[in-house]
Amino acid sequence: MKLRGRKTRVLGDIKQEDRKPDLALINATSSTVNEPSTWGFNIKQEDTKNDNSLLQQGHVFEGRDYYYRCDMCKMKMPNLESVLKHRNSIHTINPLKKSMVKDINTEPNIHDPNFHCKPCKVKYTSGIKYRQHLRATHFMVLKTIHLVKKLQNNIVPDPDIPSLYCRSCDHTYSNKSSYKQHCRYAHGMASFKLVSRRSALGVITDSYCKQCDMRLSSMANYKSHLFSIHNLDWRLIQPKPKNIMPDVDDPKFYCRACESKLANKKSFKAHLMREHGIYQSAPKKTILEPDTDDPNNNCRACQTNYRTKISYRRHLRQVHHITLPPLRSNANLKSLPNPNDPHHYCSVCKKSWMKRAEYRSHCKRVHFMVLDHYSVSNPNATIDINHPAFYCAQCECSYSCRSGFKKHLRQIHSICD
Repeated sequence: MKLRGRKTRVLGDIKQEDRKPDLALINATSSTVNEPSTWGFNIKQEDTKNDNSLLQQGHVFEGRDYYYRCDMCKMKMPNLESVLKHRNSIHTINPLKKSMVKDINTEPNIHDPNFHCKPCKVKYTSGIKYRQHLRATHFMVLKTIHLVKKLQNNIVPDPDIPSLYCRSCDHTYSNKSSYKQHCRYAHGMASFKLVSRRSALGVITDSYCKQCDMRLSSMANYKSHLFSIHNLDWRLIQPKPKNIMPDVDDPKFYCRACESKLANKKSFKAHLMREHGIYQSAPKKTILEPDTDDPNNNCRACQTNYRTKISYRRHLRQVHHITLPPLRSNANLKSLPNPNDPHHYCSVCKKSWMKRAEYRSHCKRVHFMVLDHYSVSNPNATIDINHPAFYCAQCECSYSCRSGFKKHLRQIHSICD
């Protein structure tokens, strides 16, 4: 039937339910349709590909932590039943077997602490598997869960609390060692017993560098940071224990100063050298001093040759207590590189990297920097989630495949498409 005197308009991605689909409308991504006075069926309109509403996760989830969606056409649905009917009528996909979802009208609790799915009457062993089940079986899009919340500067945790709950981060840890490590290196809070015992022994207990105003992720990184960045040997600045000294000839490899037992003689010697500055292989008194720049890696004081420059320098530091500068002559010890440099250029080492991951790994490994997640370099830019080159405008980087690009959007920007 020909319609006259009607204005036209453009509809984007029209899909029809509860009625046999019109092939002309389904095959067209954008169609110009005559607008009749009354529609005989319901039309659902999908957001177009260039719509930026997907970038605003608050609008997508509408105050909830999940929503239902067809995995074929990405259309948002009110519940699981509507998703199954839509898949059957539009995409001709048979609905799920009744044995998989026992009660289709019951909503699953995505935050169930026991990972129990009430509609399916199935319990899962972990939250990851439970959320995978909700996505695959119930066609749910879940809001990203941040395991550790932002630190609250006015609240400090209690390292000795038995519940292993960090009130600053609002997060409970699974074991005591991970909780104590978090308190120590994230908040600078150590156990009272540990601080008391190590303070009495004169042992360094905090990994915070006042000069750089940063806390290192471990004591090993802190000691390496002092040596590489500030040219300081922690063994020379650490106060010696006043009262108790280890017995270097203990047959059971027991250190009475630290009240700890080592596994074997080799580890016991390493412990004495690392923690107490006791070197059993100290050289005999001689008027000769080692040549730190010897091209043959020969220690004339000990009359010993070393195979590599690294092993020779290690000998000079550990045995002769010589503080050595880094091998890089162009290194600037008073500054740190910018881990978010867009050209992946290290201003300290005067060197560039092809990939950002390699550059940030260099910052952590060589400069002992504690880095957070990738920071967004251009937060005001608009991300095209369908960019043909998989380019993220906010992070100013491209990805080699669609799956990697989608994973980046989901993990960094919380964008679920």
